[in-house]
Amino acid sequence: MSDIPDEEPAAGRELPSDFLRGQFRQWMDDAVAAGKTRDLFELEMWLRSFERFFRIKNQPLSEKETKQLALRNWSEELRLVDNVILRTVQLCTSILTEDQVNLARFDKYVESYLKKDEVVDPYIEKLVRLSTPESGLSLLREALEDLHTILMDLTRLSARVFLELFRLLHYLEYADPVHADEDHLKNTILIFSLITSETRLLLTYLERRVLKALSPDSPGFALYDSFVYCLPFELKKVINTELLDISVTRQPDIVRARVENSHGILKDCFQQSVVQLAQAFDAKVEGHDIFPDFTAKLEQSVGLRDSLARLIRAVRQFQATRDEYLAVAMKEEISVFYDHNMKDLMYRDWSGFELFFIEILKCSSLPALSQISHRFETFLMTLYREVQKRSILQNVPAPENLLGVENTA
Repeated sequence: MSDIPDEEPAAGRELPSDFLRGQFRQWMDDAVAAGKTRDLFELEMWLRSFERFFRIKNQPLSEKETKQLALRNWSEELRLVDNVILRTVQLCTSILTEDQVNLARFDKYVESYLKKDEVVDPYIEKLVRLSTPESGLSLLREALEDLHTILMDLTRLSARVFLELFRLLHYLEYADPVHADEDHLKNTILIFSLITSETRLLLTYLERRVLKALSPDSPGFALYDSFVYCLPFELKKVINTELLDISVTRQPDIVRARVENSHGILKDCFQQSVVQLAQAFDAKVEGHDIFPDFTAKLEQSVGLRDSLARLIRAVRQFQATRDEYLAVAMKEEISVFYDHNMKDLMYRDWSGFELFFIEILKCSSLPALSQISHRFETFLMTLYREVQKRSILQNVPAPENLLGVENTA
């Protein structure tokens, strides 16, 4: 247990920050030893989410809505916050007891040291602070130390970026719609607000610290510069498109589809960033070496793309001849895709595919089937192009027998 003295400090006096930190670290060690690591992480996530959710720039609002904030009804957002408050109460009950921690001092730590939107936690800042070469050494030693410092800079800066990306991925685990029921799915909006804010902080760090410490000619500079360029596009796609007005949406299937899309976009983006960063230090590193599901995701995407290509070929072959034999072959190919690959599409596309699936299987007229298949081909090409855009497929060519599907659309 901690060595916190029984008597409280005199009124108006505050305990030294080093003492508070020491006590906090002791409490953290005790909590971790008690198996509360996951609860601690989730509690910290929700606390940060509260702060970031109430900052307008982190809200998924249109430009028109942003100009009419005073007129907006925030009751739905407050209801979501209330839901999350109940969860934080449960977590606190699970983690905290009077004989584990002095709650007043814990509150003081949270108030003083939680990261603000534009300021890094001083403890984390201290962890990544870089030393400078000692003065008064010989020219040779100074040169060697400078080189050493540069190498350490690269390593430590990269370690910091690694940690931030993995933390964002860990936050995303709590926003995975697979683990959320319909009543709690909207609560993930708070987590996405936190992730948005934290990603912006990371981008600021990359611009102000990392890029300035690197030579513009270095490979690392090009990599981090690509992060600064690409990450904002993914954030904008999520905040300004997928999650727009989701808090007031009443259709559960739409909410689930948008959360699923947002989760998939950011998870893919962060995982790709981690893999690229790792490969900058070791070209032999593969995605599956870091993320167990990375290979599965690659195989899934390749399988989906190739299955769509085969289905498009089958539809076009029927359209070219319009005979009964190829109509049956097309329907069989559609059934195979429905049974094995449709689940790999975005959730929002399931219903569209199912409607075509039912309409085509029921159609017995070849002229009518030809008209339906033409619309179906347009739908399939849209899906194929969306799958082709996935970053995980950029360096994976299609098989030779499926080349030219898009060019002959």
